Amino acid sequence: MGERIPVVGRNTELALIRQALEATKAGTGRFLLFEGSAGIGKSRLLAEAIQQAGKLGMTVATGQATELDRVAPLSLLLTTLRTSTPPVVDADGLVELRAHGGMAADRLWLLDRIGCLIEEHARRRPLLIALDNAHFMDQLTELALVTLIPRLRGLPVMWLLARNARSERPGCLELMERPDEEFARCVRLSTLDSTAVQEYCTHAFGAPAGPGLTALAMRSGGNPFLLKHLLTTLHTQGRVSTAGGTAVVHPGENLPSDFVSAVSAQLRHLSLATRRLLEAGAVLNRPFSLNEVSDLLGRRPIALMSQVEEAVETDLLVDQGAAFAFRHDLVRDAVYERLSGPLRRALHQETASVLQRRGGSRAEVVLHLVRGGGDDAQTVAALCEAGKELARSAPGAAADMLFQALDLVPADAPERADLVARTVRLLASAGRIAEARELGESMLHETGFEVYVGLAEALKHAGQDSLVVDYTERALDLPGVPDPVRGQLLAVQAHALLNCDEPERADARAAQAIELGEPSTAAFAAAAHSAAARALGRVEEAVAHAVDAVRLADESGPEARHWHPRYWLGRALTAADRLDEADAAFDRGEQETQELGSAWSLPLWYFGRAEARMTAGRLDDAEAAALAGKEASERLGALAVVPSLLIVLAQVAIHRDELTQACDLVREARRLGQSGYRFPPQSLAWVQAQLAYAHGEPKGAVTALASVYDALEERPILLTEIAWAAPAMARFAVDAGEPQRAKHTARVARRLADASPETVSLTAAAHHAEGLVRGDLDALRAAVDAYRSGPRQLARALALMDVAHAEAAAGRRSRAITVLEEALELFTQCGAKRSMARARRDLRNLGVRPKKWKPLARAKTGWDSLTLAELRVVRLVAQGLTNRIVAQRLFLSPHTVDTHLRHAFAKLGVSSRVELTRHALLADQNSEARRSPDHVKA
Repeated sequence: MGERIPVVGRNTELALIRQALEATKAGTGRFLLFEGSAGIGKSRLLAEAIQQAGKLGMTVATGQATELDRVAPLSLLLTTLRTSTPPVVDADGLVELRAHGGMAADRLWLLDRIGCLIEEHARRRPLLIALDNAHFMDQLTELALVTLIPRLRGLPVMWLLARNARSERPGCLELMERPDEEFARCVRLSTLDSTAVQEYCTHAFGAPAGPGLTALAMRSGGNPFLLKHLLTTLHTQGRVSTAGGTAVVHPGENLPSDFVSAVSAQLRHLSLATRRLLEAGAVLNRPFSLNEVSDLLGRRPIALMSQVEEAVETDLLVDQGAAFAFRHDLVRDAVYERLSGPLRRALHQETASVLQRRGGSRAEVVLHLVRGGGDDAQTVAALCEAGKELARSAPGAAADMLFQALDLVPADAPERADLVARTVRLLASAGRIAEARELGESMLHETGFEVYVGLAEALKHAGQDSLVVDYTERALDLPGVPDPVRGQLLAVQAHALLNCDEPERADARAAQAIELGEPSTAAFAAAAHSAAARALGRVEEAVAHAVDAVRLADESGPEARHWHPRYWLGRALTAADRLDEADAAFDRGEQETQELGSAWSLPLWYFGRAEARMTAGRLDDAEAAALAGKEASERLGALAVVPSLLIVLAQVAIHRDELTQACDLVREARRLGQSGYRFPPQSLAWVQAQLAYAHGEPKGAVTALASVYDALEERPILLTEIAWAAPAMARFAVDAGEPQRAKHTARVARRLADASPETVSLTAAAHHAEGLVRGDLDALRAAVDAYRSGPRQLARALALMDVAHAEAAAGRRSRAITVLEEALELFTQCGAKRSMARARRDLRNLGVRPKKWKPLARAKTGWDSLTLAELRVVRLVAQGLTNRIVAQRLFLSPHTVDTHLRHAFAKLGVSSRVELTRHALLADQNSEARRSPDHVKA
């Protein structure tokens, strides 16, 4: 068995690798994921891909995850990109990343910057990124892959991953739940069939296997790794020879079928010192340096050189340059299992001491302390410190640390309550809501009030607001709750009550929390105060409370800023027509998300932007922000805001006259709402009413909004959030033959306008509603004039339509046409196809020839199908700019740019930026040709 045996039984997989590499070389990215049981041949396929990529002149960045990578955020990906030739992340780039805050403090910025570095490298040279043992990836590396793989699909970057099929960690497999056969493929490797096993034997011994050898080889179960070690063992023992052109096995000791016995047989031929070296390496449970294992064994490194050489020569260890690793995890596991219990514990304890002396990571030291069964108090303290260290960057790993600490803390220990509460919060931050709830509920009767706070926060992140109210009420009823804890419970409950449509109670609870709570709690409560004031129609008061919340958070420090009061400030500013200031608040808030590592809040910023864009009538940008928020929510497992994002998307679809899609979105939002993800009910009622009216059913629209009409005096939030809600509700009621509801809506709109005179849209909406109710043309004109001084273009266009109808009814045809054409121009800018069609129909009825207008229907595919927002992004990308620079140029989030870009890829039927640039150049040439004198003459 001298020569390396070629890959057998994997022709389909090898062809898939070749196709993916060739496509990447040509400029189109690919993603391949190989899954299978341990020893099935995943690593070998990766090695073949790496070799082929090198022959094609591609940069190869390769890495292998280990179990300890789960507590070392992003180290796997950074190491992989740094050690490629040439490096994708060079020394200067690594210094920049670390200088910006390191892996723990600024993870979202890190992901964005890493994406830019990969993008910059791929523009110069095609790149293969191959990661083995992907089931061991840490959470931040998983998030990086889920974010970067689709983002960079238009570049010559191939991602190749291998993972064990039985791993419970989903990781980047989320990408495979919606497979794209052209871009992403998941290949589940099966065992080798009998033909492949025989072929392997032929390569191993240079002759076809005889019946006895074939039967023995088939006992490997078709697992390439077991087969290799089985045949290696037979060869080492001299039990195979060639006779008559056939490889035959000689009688002897029957080899056991299980792997541990096979490895034991192989290890018997090693020296005792080499076996001790392997045992030390198995306890370390990761690639190890010679210095580490020499410290563990109490020997000088040079004294171990011959043992290392023996282990490498027998293919048990592989030299990775700076470290040695087991060729396969199964070998390491088998060696570890052969250790007796007392010896294993002693080695773990000694390993913890060695790593502490060498300045190893706290998390790794703790793992060995736990497995070594040392002093409980020391181990608990170490686990808690490690959990604190990991909390921001890897909350799931930190929670696992605290889980282990809980097992060692006595049930009556005073520190147990705080430990449970911290564990529950970490589980919630990691998206493990079911575990958080189970742990919190199981400990409610054994621990203190802090557990209620942790459980309430966990459920709040998950969007389970009704349960939040229930748990906080139960906790507040307990005797002896300290004021600071009571303040925390009241603040969390106030936010939950907002989504349960109880703004008055939320306002009262927020005021109590501010009075009782510490500064960080007061900041969170002030944010709820702001949201409640906005729901009750007190817009300027909402802004003032939000400003106070931001000030308190900035003065109190990271704990208070973790609640992100700038989100509530941005929403209050949006209601107050201060959209530029709202954008600035959302941008600063997203920066804080990066600084604090609170990734769970990322979807909130997208929803805030989507709402603001919708308010301004920028439908394309609203859709892009909402889609980016939905993807971020699903990626992070923080689904609380998804129903609200779906409502925004449904509103966009209605304005585009895509009613079937709108119905589907509403159905999905309602389904999530029924699953416990609560959101303000007036939002769902509003979009259902719009759908009913669009289908010609004004009575259905009024029915959908019946509860909103009835509570409008006390809860006018719909009128403060949506500029055209008041006139629309008045119109619905008038057309449905319910004038009293229409008059009531106009009265409430006027009250809101008088209470907040600085908010232009409220004044305009009041004029608009009054004009519709009274048939007052002057009021309608006043609405248009008021809207002109504000940012809400779509609302102005809708008011113009009503002015035009009144002018036409009064016989002033030319004025009606002028007003309709202004409205049509605004509708076109907003992309509101449904209203564009109405305006054109009205113009035709007034005798205006249709050739004056652009075609109504936008193409579904091709260059003409791109929206204005998508065109802006595509033209800058075609100039060679990165997503980050495009975002800076257009004042957008990089994720929004990515969403626009993916839509453009789909509409144009391209999969790389090279193809996208060709389309842009061709479109420019066609446009130039249409403008040329020869074209005009023709």
